[in-house]
Amino acid sequence: MSFTDLGTVKFLEFQQEKGYFRLVIAVNLAYKTKYLSMNVWKEELLRNTSGQRFQLEDTVRVTYHQDKYIKLVSLEDVLIEFCPTCYYGRERIETLRVDCQGCSGLQPQLQRERFNENMVLMSCTPKTYRYSTGYHLELQLSASGDTTTYVAVIFPNNPQVYRRADNFKVGATYTVIAWRNNKLLDVIEIDQI
Repeated sequence: MSFTDLGTVKFLEFQQEKGYFRLVIAVNLAYKTKYLSMNVWKEELLRNTSGQRFQLEDTVRVTYHQDKYIKLVSLEDVLIEFCPTCYYGRERIETLRVDCQGCSGLQPQLQRERFNENMVLMSCTPKTYRYSTGYHLELQLSASGDTTTYVAVIFPNNPQVYRRADNFKVGATYTVIAWRNNKLLDVIEIDQI
C-alpha cells in the first residue's frame, strides 16, 4: 500500500559500512509529530529537481510503501505551511485558508498544548521499553518556583534528539519544545542553554 505525506528532512546520512543512506522525515500531524525512518539504497531518490541531494530541514513530499518496513518511492521539493494552532503541515497555496483539517476534525479532548519552556533536567536514564530502547527524562520548569516534574521519553525514531541524549547533563537548563498532555511531554526539540 502506498502513502504520501508532507514533511521535513531531519536526518540524512550515508551508512558507509552498510552501503545505504539512513533517512528520517518528520511529518507534522495535528498536535503531534510522526517520524518516517527508512533505509535508501538508491541515491538518485535523494536528489531534488536541481540534481542536488536533499539537505536537513528541506520540506518534501514523500511517497512510500509500508509493509514491515518503510520503502521510499519518491521524494519531491514542496513548500509547506504549518497551522499556527496544531502545526499540521499542508501544501502552501496562494489564498487565505479559513480552517485547518487537523484542528477542525479532531475531538477537543485529543488536542494538546504546544510547550516551549526553559527547563532543568532532573534525570536522564536509558531504559528498555517494549519495542525499543529510550531515554527517560524528568524535567522541571526553571523560571518559576513550580516544582512540578514533567516526563518525556526519547526514542531512536527522533534521531536528532536521541543521538544527543548521552551528552545531556543533569542539572543543566534546556529549552524544550514539545507537545504537552498533562505532565507527559512529546519532545520535538531540546537544546542546552
